Amino acid sequence: MMRTLTLVWLLGLLLLGSTAMAAEVRLSVAASLREVMGALTEEYALDAEAVRFASNFGASGTLARQIEQGAPVDLFVSANGKWLDYLGEKGLLDQAAAVLAGNQLVVIGRASAPLTGLDDLLKLERIALVNPKSGPAGEYAEQALTTAGLYEALRKHLVPVKDVGQAVVLAERGEVDAALVYRTDARLAQKAQILYEIPGVLHAPVSYPMALTLSGRENAAAGAFFNFLQGETARQILARHGFLVTAKGP
Repeated sequence: MMRTLTLVWLLGLLLLGSTAMAAEVRLSVAASLREVMGALTEEYALDAEAVRFASNFGASGTLARQIEQGAPVDLFVSANGKWLDYLGEKGLLDQAAAVLAGNQLVVIGRASAPLTGLDDLLKLERIALVNPKSGPAGEYAEQALTTAGLYEALRKHLVPVKDVGQAVVLAERGEVDAALVYRTDARLAQKAQILYEIPGVLHAPVSYPMALTLSGRENAAAGAFFNFLQGETARQILARHGFLVTAKGP
């Protein structure tokens, strides 16, 4: 009996030691990548030895300011280049940046019929839009509405939200008539549907640039995951989740 207890105790110490030795990769990732990043980290962990991920999702601007204020992050994935440039100019990122994937902006809602154009938004009372000051989805949407000459006319109908996840929830519940979100977020909705695909010419290209932080540059596990995200396996996972990728790289 004593021998059995001793073996169990030793096994417990070995397992505890293995967990303690696991490399950690700390991620700060745009909210619209939540689902696919979970799939990417899960796939990577199948082959990687002793690595665990600590993921923080939110609006890109919010995440960037957290990093600026000293939040422990190894890899930052933004929903546009603005916030990578912001941190890069402050010397907080490694210079070797890459683009993970692209996306498309759409209008979703619970309406019985699709919109024939952005002008149809003028008929709606409440339209969810990510706050342009914190989330790139809001910047892209504002650009599209401004280019189409609709922004000022719609201003009083816009309902600002913190990120695309909240916009989808409001559209799902019918608390807004429409929401401007990414196509990949629309795929997660059950009651709301895509009402209109916003032409890409109305706004800057939607892309997800990423870079290691200065601490991440010194973390071998973070560097290995950064390389994985640029490989074929990652591209296949991104494509399955509706993101735009190219054959040779994102």
